[in-house]
Amino acid sequence: MNNILITVHSLAATLWIGGIFFAFMILRPISAQLEPPTRLRLWVNVFRGFFPWVWGFIALLVASGYADLIVRFGLSGFYLPRLLAMQIIGWIMILLFAYLHTILLRRFAAAVDAAYWTEAATVMVPIRRIMATNLFLGLLLIPIGIA
Repeated sequence: MNNILITVHSLAATLWIGGIFFAFMILRPISAQLEPPTRLRLWVNVFRGFFPWVWGFIALLVASGYADLIVRFGLSGFYLPRLLAMQIIGWIMILLFAYLHTILLRRFAAAVDAAYWTEAATVMVPIRRIMATNLFLGLLLIPIGIA
């Protein structure tokens, strides 16, 4: 049972952070060469395609993480420093993503759909910051998780 939980948790984390890495480090610089309408439409479609997957990854991460914590450590596991750090960082990432998805994506998609390119580009600034922050936090979690 424990191996299944760890595998599910690791795969969900890898896919979420890997997706952010691809979007931020590969797609972002390449898409910068496109004209704003094309680039911004591309990003709306990328977000609309990837974000439902992220919610699935989050559900798997929370379920497998807490199940593994309880199976291995009982309720005292909530307070072990390494596991507490993972929980805090993970919930920060989830809250940032929830804000990005529920607030920023709606504003961004509405601006793109209305062809308000300047507004759409402006909304991309905090979206990029959240992506960079979550990428950093996700990469920070890797050594904590395997320790």
